[in-house]
Parts: sequence; C-alpha cells; structure tokens
Amino acid sequence: GTYDSNQKDWNGYQVSANWFKPFHFFDNGSFISYQGNIDYQFGMEDDAGYQSSNGGAMFNGIYWHSNQFAVGYGLKLYNNVYGFNDGEALPWAPVADSSGVGHYVAVTYKF
Repeated sequence: GTYDSNQKDWNGYQVSANWFKPFHFFDNGSFISYQGNIDYQFGMEDDAGYQSSNGGAMFNGIYWHSNQFAVGYGLKLYNNVYGFNDGEALPWAPVADSSGVGHYVAVTYKF
C-alpha cells in the first residue's frame, strides 16, 4: 500500500513527563537545576519492517539560572523514536536514523 502521512488512525500510547529541579543555590540568588523531559511511545503497530512497537526520547539537562540568563548543557538519548526502527528503510526517506545521542548547549536571555 501507499503511505499517507495525513492518516489519523489510533496507534498506541504515549507517556510524557518533564521536570525542573533546582539543586544548588548561590548567595546571589542564581541556582543550578536538573531539568528535562521524556516521551515514550508503546503499543504501536509493528507490521512493517520500519515500524517498532515502542520507542522514545529522554532529555537531561544541567542549567545555571539567574534572573536574566540561563546557560546549560543537555544530553538527549533516543531509541526507535516515534516508532521507527533504527537503520530500516522508510517509505518516504532512505533510512531511519532513530536511535542515538544528541548534545545541546543553550544560552537563554529571559525578558
């Protein structure tokens, strides 16, 4: 069959959570926090070779916050994200690169 990205069929479940936990406070009011999120999908169809029944991504960050700025580093771990089997050919793209690690450095200005 053909793939239709607009198809809205029920396909599994997702559990999501996020967190923000300051764990070290400085005298000037700034602090360091552990923050992140997780999205995990499960119970999905895995009929085609490129489909996985589960997958997800988790972001873990350590950030310094002041009143005006946030600076930090984040590590993202992902495995068969969105239910695509890593390394399998997709109907609309060459190969799924759906598992691995990502590194993020952020500098944020707070208005």
